[in-house]
Amino acid sequence: MNKFYAFLFIAMSAFSTKAVAQTFTDNFDSYTSGNYLGLSNTTWKTWSNSPGGSDDVKISSMKAKSGSNSLYFTSTSGGPSDIVLPFGGQYNTGTLNLSMNMFVDNQKKGYFNLQEQTTLGKGWSVDVNFDSLGQFNLVNTLSGELLKGSYTQNTWMKVELQINLNTNTWNFLIDGVSKGIFQNAYRQIASMDIYPTTNSSYYIDDVSYTYAAYIKPNLNGTVSAINNVLGSLAGQIVTPTVEIRNIGTQVITSASVEFTYNNVKQTKNVSGLTLASLATTTITLDNNITLLAGASTVSAEVKLVNGIADDNTADNLKVLNVSAPVPAADKFVVAEEATGTWCQWCPRGAVWLKKMDDKYTNLIIGIAVHNNDPMTFSPYDKGIGPKISGYPSMLVDRGTSKDPSAMEGDFLTRIMVAPKGVIRGGAKYNATTRVLDVSLTTKFKTAVTGNYRIAFVLVEDSVTGTSSKYSQSNAYAGGGSGVMGGFELLSNPVPASKMVYDHVGRIISPNFAGLSNAFAASINPGDSFTHNFQVVIDPTWNISRLHIVGLLIDPSGKIDNGSTVAFNKAIQNGFLTGNMVTGITSLGGPETSNVYPNPSNKDFTIALPESFRNAEVMMIYNMQGQCIQTEKIKGQENILVPAETWTPGYYLGVINHNGTVLQVKLIKE
Repeated sequence: MNKFYAFLFIAMSAFSTKAVAQTFTDNFDSYTSGNYLGLSNTTWKTWSNSPGGSDDVKISSMKAKSGSNSLYFTSTSGGPSDIVLPFGGQYNTGTLNLSMNMFVDNQKKGYFNLQEQTTLGKGWSVDVNFDSLGQFNLVNTLSGELLKGSYTQNTWMKVELQINLNTNTWNFLIDGVSKGIFQNAYRQIASMDIYPTTNSSYYIDDVSYTYAAYIKPNLNGTVSAINNVLGSLAGQIVTPTVEIRNIGTQVITSASVEFTYNNVKQTKNVSGLTLASLATTTITLDNNITLLAGASTVSAEVKLVNGIADDNTADNLKVLNVSAPVPAADKFVVAEEATGTWCQWCPRGAVWLKKMDDKYTNLIIGIAVHNNDPMTFSPYDKGIGPKISGYPSMLVDRGTSKDPSAMEGDFLTRIMVAPKGVIRGGAKYNATTRVLDVSLTTKFKTAVTGNYRIAFVLVEDSVTGTSSKYSQSNAYAGGGSGVMGGFELLSNPVPASKMVYDHVGRIISPNFAGLSNAFAASINPGDSFTHNFQVVIDPTWNISRLHIVGLLIDPSGKIDNGSTVAFNKAIQNGFLTGNMVTGITSLGGPETSNVYPNPSNKDFTIALPESFRNAEVMMIYNMQGQCIQTEKIKGQENILVPAETWTPGYYLGVINHNGTVLQVKLIKE
């Protein structure tokens, strides 16, 4: 049989009541190759509910695990196929076992997710990603990265999710072998969604699921989550919390919970509860714990409910694996976020950067690289663009592009990698001319060879603006897309008056890739190099909120190490003279005589510094980061920039000559 629904009655050993199980299977062999799935079987849906439409998928006979047919998903930029398998309801109790065979082509990706609600797009319970390098990860926007590991490309594999919604226990398996058990901040499932992401090419066959409903006994409590102990570093002191859930019918008024870590037990008794059926409550343990290096286990168990043992003690215990990495000495991880005020999902990037900043203070350096908004620095935006898969995206030490919610796993991996060099930032500042001179001194800890590079980034926190272009598009407004750091309580868009932007990357110099051959070809431990940078501080920037960031970039293009120092601290550190990498000179603004008139309602005349008179062209950018005009300037002392057709607003002229960047701010009336 190719597909069927069956309702099976399964006896519950502890109770006289019986639970109903619902089963579905489909191997696609009864359909005609080339026909649309949604027209072949009405159980399958599409995201737009348009069988046979652009987001439907055709039956394929190119490859199959069993029989002759399967589903083939491929995309270079995402979609348009978007297939949905409803599970017959919206469940927050019971168990669901989902399995399918998958074949991911070499150097390609595969993907599916589980939707939280029957109304699509209201919550992604879990995203299951198979990347082009043979790695998988499970992630969502509330929990972050839940699990990661490896898989084999170019071969069929059986992928399974075994989910117990009563106890919030999720088991992910490949070819019958568990890759890990985890808990989830999303506690509900309604359907599976299959959508080919960028650079996807994969087949799916033999899809099946079984959902077994749960019949609540009279008195039953369970541990549904253990918090504050996962995703932390060795040596951190944390306060564990245990979430218990009432999965019986009787109200829970008291509970006793036993927590165990490193063979040390502590018990917490709580009374005065009024925990209704299916409700949860969080219990904070009395004693902190210090996380041990490496892998260990943590457990929590409901011992008593309402003063007695409950009706089903088999679901009272939760055991989790804990891995606490040891940070490498002097290591800073750099997280570059691709974002924009126009991007409705980009609040997720800001929220996750803040979460990581709060959790791993002094170990992570966040940089928000803006696109197509007033905070855009075009060279940075253009540099990161080819490395990301969409907005928002996150590069951790310039590794593989990830959703911001999946960045923690990469951080925990990179924080253990000993850096080759350590950077110290210093500076001097002329308040009259607004010239900031920066020195980055790199001292190498180990011997290295190859083309190591250096780059300087100026980052500003607490950035605000008054124009509508500072308003943040917000898909989380109203809470329909889930909780997102308070954005669910705000409007869409969030008005500029309520937005404060942190980690804004104002400048990167000399370019995104860093200065080539910045160091000696062969470097010994203890060798030290100093590079100097210069920038004229924009009068709209707040120097008290600026940070000077250094990036040491290895020959592969990954960031080996970063450094960050607040503006005032950099001044205290002092400026060291070294090799001048680049001067970033800014002209423009009403106070500057080098550009006149400024503002202008027609044309601008720019007096070029002598060092730029052999440059070829000036590129004119609008505040959306788009190049709107190119002016040939070679050999000219004064250049005329026609602007009669420009709409009123701010513009930026950029000249890049011999590794030095000149910025010219222009104001069109």
